[in-house]
Formats: sequence, structure tokens, C-alpha cells
Amino acid sequence: MLMRQGSFHLSIQQRLPVLICILLICVIAGFSWMSYIGVRKAALTTGRERLSSLTMQLASMFQQSTRTLVTTTSTAANQDVFKNYLQSGDTASRKAALEALTKQRQDTNFLSVELLNADKTGLLCSAHEGVQVTVIPRLELSIAERAPDFSTVGKIYTEGDSMYYPIVAAVIQDRKPIGYLVKWRQVHATPKTLEQLSQLIGTNATLYFGNNDGKLWTDMIKPVAAPPVDTKQLLTTTEYMRNGQAVVGAMRPVPNTQWLILIEFSRQTMLDTANRYLYWLLAIGAVLVIAGMLAAWLMSRNITGPLNKLTAAASAIAAGDYTPMVQTNRRDELGKLARSFNSMTQQIRNAQHELEEKVRLRTAQLETANKELEAFSYSVSHDLRAPLRIISGYSTLLNEDYGATLDADGKRMLSAVISNTAMMGQLIDDLISFSRMERKELIALAVDMRSLAESCVKELLQNGQETKYRVQVGNLPPCRGDSSMLKQVWLNLVSNAIKYSSRQANPCIEIGAEERGGMQVYFVRDNGVGFDMQYAHKLFGVFQRLHRQDEFEGTGVGLALVKRIIDKHNGEVWGEAVPGKGATFYFSLPGTNRQA
Repeated sequence: MLMRQGSFHLSIQQRLPVLICILLICVIAGFSWMSYIGVRKAALTTGRERLSSLTMQLASMFQQSTRTLVTTTSTAANQDVFKNYLQSGDTASRKAALEALTKQRQDTNFLSVELLNADKTGLLCSAHEGVQVTVIPRLELSIAERAPDFSTVGKIYTEGDSMYYPIVAAVIQDRKPIGYLVKWRQVHATPKTLEQLSQLIGTNATLYFGNNDGKLWTDMIKPVAAPPVDTKQLLTTTEYMRNGQAVVGAMRPVPNTQWLILIEFSRQTMLDTANRYLYWLLAIGAVLVIAGMLAAWLMSRNITGPLNKLTAAASAIAAGDYTPMVQTNRRDELGKLARSFNSMTQQIRNAQHELEEKVRLRTAQLETANKELEAFSYSVSHDLRAPLRIISGYSTLLNEDYGATLDADGKRMLSAVISNTAMMGQLIDDLISFSRMERKELIALAVDMRSLAESCVKELLQNGQETKYRVQVGNLPPCRGDSSMLKQVWLNLVSNAIKYSSRQANPCIEIGAEERGGMQVYFVRDNGVGFDMQYAHKLFGVFQRLHRQDEFEGTGVGLALVKRIIDKHNGEVWGEAVPGKGATFYFSLPGTNRQA
């Protein structure tokens, strides 16, 4: 689009850098986008793999931790003190069993330790002051009863602001459970623990624990809303929204527990590397675009420099100066073009000299021919007028002295001689005027067309004729032209209007003007006999007449003279008419603000 003719009015020196810039931008943008898509996809894949690996590692780590808790609890449950109490139930064994329970909660994370009988009924309980666990871990007891090692880690429970989970171990006697030891451990991570976990899983990552039924989730500080994931879709990564932010989560069960572990990464964090890669690509692309534009500008300058010289030389030649030569030492196509241009300039200069010489010779010949023609016109004018004057004079004397003695035929023939002699004189005058008009120099000045037309009308309508004709002169704007020549135009057109409307009962002549296409168009309209438009092409030819001589007098030179004058003014003349309804003659001239 930029290369379309006239678009943005850019020169070649400007278009080449712009074109290179556009191409570079398209290539770099396409390459950057494709690379970014690949890196983005790789970053997401790597992030998902890392999530899966982290969840597996953490699940294994927590499995080891819970296994240690289960082993410790199982060892504590099978102390003799608990077996003695469960079998005897006396006061002494009860006191020893209670003291053993109290020792089991020396770890502050254990809120309560209970001893249950084989019927899963609580017998003894040791808890911190103000702590009372009301939950009966029936599910965990059932699992421990069926488990190979008669121990398990239970679900996370809440009570008030506290979260805790049970560690259940059976008291074994003869390979059968005779009771159960239940330790309730508080779910609460210390800042140090969370820091260690954060260092393990990475920044902007969140760790959640939940029960395998999906009803309770925690961030190890407080319960949180359940993530929008299906707890049955384990070992896969899932994308979803949390708090208005896109995250990618991976979930895995902790073996030998009823827990699920979930790690969430912000999707934006996973794409940070790809985004930084894209920014680097764009920065490098911007540098390449600038370098490309600079190189293209230097290249275009190297090309357009000689072209500018050629353009300047061509403009000088168009203005008439044939001396400029293009100096160049290039050996490429532009150098060949410059040398060809210099050769063409030399040929034009030679042709100009030859043409000027021919013009000088032709001008001299034309001046000689014009002088001979002028001498011929002068000779014709005098040589033809002398016998015509004699014929006209003798015919007039003959009519005055002997007219009474002539019969009707004699008088008719004598009258024909006199009228034709007068017409011959007028024809000679018109031909001389027509031939001289071509040689007459046009002096273009501002002309008051209204005053000129009114003076011509007054000159033509004399001896009482002004009362017979109704002449209307409208507003005629001024024009630029030769006043004497334009007067001849008005005289011819108005005299024709007077002549061809003379037989009407109420002859009417209208003179007006209008503007068409920046030209002033003047017209003379009459209500005379008119003419047939199929013969309009003959109107402005010499000796061309559309009416017989016995109908209307005339030499057939007047309209030809009008056309020659209007042509010299760079205008046009034409006529329109309808037989019996009059005619209108138009002529156009440049206005006062244009050169003729």
C-alpha cells in the first residue's frame, strides 16, 4: 500500500527504508511470535513436569514423616503398661498407664493422647489444659483393625480454630488388637517449616493438604476453600482460576495416609521465562530494524543521489537549458544511465541548434512571404478598386442622365450592375480584412464588453432603425482581449442579427453572457429566420452562406472573420438555431484573471 502511486507522497529515498523496515518488522514479529509460542509451550510443559516431580517428592517426604509417627506410636502402644491395664484394669495399672499417656504428649504438637479398649471405647485420656477432642476416629480405628501393622494416620479434622489428625496404633496381644492408642497431632506449620517448604517447591508456589474425600483443605495454617479440581483425577496437572488468577495445580495422594497434597504454581510465573525471552527478542528486533533502516537509507541515498542529479538536469532541459551534464564515475546501471543521458543531451543540443537555424530560415522566408502577400493585397486592393470605381461611377451617371430613356429591362440591368459593383467592393474589403487579421498582433487588455457591445449597436442602428428593433443588452462581464478585434466580432454578429430579423414584424435582439467552465461565454440572439442545424458546420467557412443572395445580402466572409478573431483569443464560437424561430451565436473568451 505504501508503494501505491501518490500514497503518503514518499520519495524513493524514503520508501526503501520504510519498505525494509516493514519487511524486518514482519520477519522479526513472525520469528519472535513463533519462538515465543515454542518457548511458552516448553515453559508450561517444564512447569507441569516440575509440579508433578515436586508433588511426588513432597508426598514421599510426608510419607516418611508419617511412617516415623506411625512407628513411634505403634511402639508406644505396645508397651507392657498399656497391655497390663487393658488386661487387668486395676488401679495401680491405671495410674501407670495414665503416666505413660502423659509422657506420649510431651511433644507440644500432640494435643491429646487416648487409650481405647478393644470395643473402641475410651478408657484413659491425657490432654493439654483446655483441650478436649470430641471426635471419635471410627474410620481410622476400622482401618487400623484391618491394616497389616495395625496402625494408620487419619484424616484432618477441625474443632474451633484448631486442625488436627489422629495417629492410631493397636495394642497387640497374641497377634490380636486388645486396645488402641490414639494420638491427636495438631496441624500447624511453623514459619521455619514453611520457609523450608518454600525453598523446596520454589517462589510463588502454594502448598495445600486435604482429605482424600475432598471436603477439607488447608494451607497448614487455616482451612481454605476447596480447589476446583476432581480428587479422582490424580497424578495429572490441571489449570483453573483461584482468586481471579490462573494457576496450574498438581495433586498426589500421600501413601499410607488419607491425605492429598496439592501444589499450585501461578501460570504467569511459569511463563515469566517465556515473557523475558519475548522481550529480549523484541529488543533485539528493534535494534535490527533501526540498523536495517539505516542501511537501507544509506543504500537508497547511494541510488537516489545520481537520480536526483538526473532529475535536476532533466528539469533544466525541460526549462530550455540544454547545457547541464551529469558527472558520474559509477560503473553500474546508474552510471550507464548517466552516460546515456549526457549523450541524449548532446543530441538534443545539436538538434536544437539545427532547429533554431531552420526556424531562423523559415522565419525569414515567412517574413518575405508576408511582405509579398501584403504587397499583393495592396496591389489587388488598388488594382481592383480602380476599375470598380470607374464602373460604379459611369453606371451612376448613366442612371442619372439616361435612366428616363431606358426601358424596364435596361433599368433592371443597369441597377444590377450598380449593386453587384458595390457588392464586389465590399467583398474586396472583407477579403483584405480577413487576410490582414492573421498577421495582426493581438494586444490583450481588459475590455469592457458591455460598453463595446452598446457602441456597436448604436453604430449599426442609425437613420431611424433604432425604433424598429428592440435590442436588449444584459450584464456583460469584462474579458481579456484585443478591443479592436472584439469590436469587429460584435459588429459582425449584431449586424447579422439585424439583417436576418429585419423581415419580422417585431424584430428582437438579445445580447447577454454566462460563465461556463471558467470561461466567459457571450451570445447574440435574434428572432429572425434562423437556419437548419445540419448545415451548422458551414457557418464559419469563407464564402459559405446558408441563404440565397436575393434573400439576404452578404459576402460570406463575416462569420469566418469572427472565428479567426476568437481563435486568436483562444476561445470558441458556435451557433444554434431553429428555422423560422431565430438563431443564437455564442463565443467564449478568457476572463480578466486569465491570459488570452
